Amino acid sequence: MQNLKGLLLLTLVVVAAACSSGAKKYADDYYEQGLIFYERMEYGRSVDSFNKVLELEPDGRDNYKVYYNRGNAYLKKRQYDQAVYDFTKALELTPPDKKQMRYFILESRGNAFQKSGRIDASIDDYTQAIDLIPRQKNVKFLYHNRAWSYISKSRYDEAVKDFSQALDRDADFAPAYYGRAMAWYKKGDHQRAAIDAKDAVQRDPGKKAYDDLLFKIRSDTNAQ
Repeated sequence: MQNLKGLLLLTLVVVAAACSSGAKKYADDYYEQGLIFYERMEYGRSVDSFNKVLELEPDGRDNYKVYYNRGNAYLKKRQYDQAVYDFTKALELTPPDKKQMRYFILESRGNAFQKSGRIDASIDDYTQAIDLIPRQKNVKFLYHNRAWSYISKSRYDEAVKDFSQALDRDADFAPAYYGRAMAWYKKGDHQRAAIDAKDAVQRDPGKKAYDDLLFKIRSDTNAQ
């Protein structure tokens, strides 16, 4: 009888392990599927796939990646509250030593805050990300995005500094010239605005927004 009980217990353990292994395999498959849908710009289907992952593995060790990627899909769908929730959850689950992952999550949540009009929160997230990895390869995008948040708050001097920081890291970064031109223009410095707007146009010819700003600056200058 004792042997029979032991055999039954062993069978239950094996079955449980097999079920757990099967669930993880399906979760991994859905995760890969979610990434593929995202690359194809099928963001709704991407969200559905990541939902399946969380249903199958609600306590998965790498769920911070699932929340991060689902948050990015929500961001593309302009569902900003859902995106913020997912990025916040991803931050809670990300191990402290994974600084680069935390950097990317903060950047994405900052973007979600910015697009939803929560400007102070976006500035806080961009600042945290920059402080976390000041020499990150693409930190120019953080400075660029934070600068636009500063413009939204009419903090033009800080915007100029951030666009300049972005240009220090990439002297051919046309969006930063355009943004700094806008900041100079808002400050009433049409001369510096025209120089930066011209640099933006030269580095990315045919960009309507750049052409329009340069035309506006020159028109306003001539009207004075």
